Amino acid sequence: MAERTQGTTQEPGKTPTADRSSDMREQIHERGTQVQERAQEMGAQVRDWAQEKGNQIKEGTQEAMQQVGTSASQLAEMGRDTMNQLEEGLEDRIRNKPLQSVLIAAGVGMLLGLLWKR
Repeated sequence: MAERTQGTTQEPGKTPTADRSSDMREQIHERGTQVQERAQEMGAQVRDWAQEKGNQIKEGTQEAMQQVGTSASQLAEMGRDTMNQLEEGLEDRIRNKPLQSVLIAAGVGMLLGLLWKR
C-alpha cells in the first residue's frame, strides 16, 4: 500500500520545500515592511525632535541678540554721556583759565607742526 502524508495536501508540481520557501519569503517581506515602517516612524520622530531643538536654539539666539542690542545701546549712551561731560568740563576749564588754555593750545600746535615737518 502507498503511504500518505498526514494533513498536507500538495498541489501538483509543488513540494513541501517550495511551500516553506514561499512562506519564508512572505515572512521576510512582512518583516522588511515592518522594519521600513518603524524606520520611517523613527525618522519622523528624529525630524520632529531636530525641528524642536532648532526652534529652541533660534529663540535663544534671538533673545541673546536682543540683549546684545540693548547692551550696545546702553554702552553707546554711556559713551555719549561721558563725551558730553568731558566737553562740558573742558569748556569750564577754558572759561576759568583762558590764557593758560590758549598757551597750551599754541604749544600743542607748535609740537605737531615740528613733528609734521619730519
